[in-house]
Amino acid sequence: MIRLNQREWGAILIALFVVVLSGCGGSGNGEPVHSVSATNTAASTGSGDTESVAQGTSPRTEEKSAPNAKQDTQIVSTKHGDVEIPAHPQRIITQGYLANFLAFGIKPVGAPYWEIDSPYMKHLSEGIEDIGQIDGGSVEKMLSLNSDLIVTVGGDEKLNEQYRKIAPTLVIPYGTYHEVHVEMRAFGEILGKEKEAEEWLAVFDDKVKKAKASIQGLVKEGSTYSIMGPFGKEFYIYGDGVNRGGQAIYQQLGLTPPDKVRKDLIEAKIDALSISEEKMADYAGDYIFLDISGGAEFDENSPIWASLDAVKNNRVFKLDGDRFWPYDPIAVQAQVEEVAAMIQERQGTTK
Repeated sequence: MIRLNQREWGAILIALFVVVLSGCGGSGNGEPVHSVSATNTAASTGSGDTESVAQGTSPRTEEKSAPNAKQDTQIVSTKHGDVEIPAHPQRIITQGYLANFLAFGIKPVGAPYWEIDSPYMKHLSEGIEDIGQIDGGSVEKMLSLNSDLIVTVGGDEKLNEQYRKIAPTLVIPYGTYHEVHVEMRAFGEILGKEKEAEEWLAVFDDKVKKAKASIQGLVKEGSTYSIMGPFGKEFYIYGDGVNRGGQAIYQQLGLTPPDKVRKDLIEAKIDALSISEEKMADYAGDYIFLDISGGAEFDENSPIWASLDAVKNNRVFKLDGDRFWPYDPIAVQAQVEEVAAMIQERQGTTK
C-alpha cells in the first residue's frame, strides 16, 4: 500500500475540499445538519435544516425518550435523512476527526495514520489502530475492528455505503466547520458532552487571551498579515479557514489581513485561492506566513518575490507544514501559541 506523508495527504484533502465546494449538497446520508435526539428506539425522527451545515452551526439536542427509559441510541438528523447511532459508542472509527474525540477524552479504536502521527496527536494516540488511507483498502481493516460508530469526512459515496454496512456512519464533509467553538459544541452535542465542550473551550479561550496579550504592542497598529506559498506548481493565498493556520492567525489572534485577502477570501468564504506570480504584491501583507508544500520548487530570489516589502525587511515567517496543515481544535490551540511565539522572537531580533 502506498503511504502518503502528511503533506502529500494534504493534496488529497484539497481535492476533497474542491469537491465539497463544487457539490456541497451531494454528500450521502450521515451528514449532520440540525438536530440530535436521544431515544431508546429507532422510531424517532428529526427535521433537516440545510442552512446549519452551510453556516457550520451546531446541532440542537432534542430529548424524545420516555421518562426513565434507557437511552441506547440517538437520532442525528441529516440533509438526506436520519441516522441512528449509539448514544454511548464504545468502539469508534474516525477519518478526519480524531482530535475531536481525544479532546473529550474519548479514544477511538481506529484512525488514519496521518492523524495518529500528527505532532499534536502522538502523545494521545497510543493504542489506536491505523486504518490506512480513505480508500477501498481501509474497509477490511475497519471491518476487523468491530466498530459501533464511524465518523468520516466522506468524499466518496461508494465508500460511505461500505462503511454503513460495517457500523452506523456519520459523514461530516471536509470543511464543514470553520471555527473552533462551533466545532467543539457540535461534537459535544453529538457525544452528549455539552458541559465538557464548554470546559474545554474555556481553557482554549484563556490560552488565546494570553497569546494575544503576549504580542500586544510588538507590531505597529494596522500592520497586515498574509498566509501564502507554493503548492506543487501553483501559488496560493489562504484565508481564515482550515488551511495553513488561518483559524489561529486571523480568527483567534485577530491579526489583520490585507484588504484583498479580506475581500477575495475571507468575505467570499474561500479558504484558498490560486494566483499568478504577478499578483503576489496585491495579496502580500506587511508580514507574510510562508508555506512551501506539495513538492513545490520555490525560488525565493525571484525578482517579484524579492521585491515584496515583507521579504526585503525580514518579515517572513516560514511555516512548518507538519504543524500548520492540521486544522482540528487541538492543532488550532497550539498554533495560536506558536504564531505568538514567532512574532515575539522576530520582534526581539529586529528592534
